[in-house]
Amino acid sequence: MGVSEFALVVPPELYERLVADVTARIAAERAAADRPEFLTVPETAELLRCSRQRVDNLLSAGRLPRVKDGGRTLIRRADLDAYLDKGS
Repeated sequence: MGVSEFALVVPPELYERLVADVTARIAAERAAADRPEFLTVPETAELLRCSRQRVDNLLSAGRLPRVKDGGRTLIRRADLDAYLDKGS
């Protein structure tokens, strides 16, 4: 049995929308890859544009969850995002 040709005609509007969607998804995936899953206290303070003491206070008050790794205190990026979303 032979191979038959198949052609799909895509309207220009749909093509442009597909290109825009794929471009947006690729950009989002690249941005997510550049964002570390865990942050140190100084990195968190830098992102929040506050002092390290302010981050320590948020951690002590339980307003921002922490993860201990030996002697290091880490903050999950998702927890920081959730904290910021609550404030808005």
